[in-house]
Amino acid sequence: MNVLIVDDEVDLCKLLSLQLKSLGLASEYVNSISEAKEKYRPGKFDLIFLDLNLKDGSGFEMLDYLKQFKSTPRVIVISAYDAERSQVLKEGADYFLPKPFSKKNIAEIIDSF
Repeated sequence: MNVLIVDDEVDLCKLLSLQLKSLGLASEYVNSISEAKEKYRPGKFDLIFLDLNLKDGSGFEMLDYLKQFKSTPRVIVISAYDAERSQVLKEGADYFLPKPFSKKNIAEIIDSF
């Protein structure tokens, strides 16, 4: 399974990448919406971890961008703001993961897919 991490916190990207690697998953990370759009190709990623608050826009923009493709990866939105949960799910995310989260949380979500 190939995973794309989209978050402007580099340390979080590195930590999440290590956690995913320990679960046997390959990952890449980018720090902005524009980088995510450049990196994304249909079929390249099976899963996206997407932060909502990025330096060049909102994760909602990326959710909208993904809607143009027939086949899209599952999207897990990560955010410190739990109030956004229902809106995120309405906009097409598969799961909302509140920050902070643990490796166990990640494993449980991935296993549920």
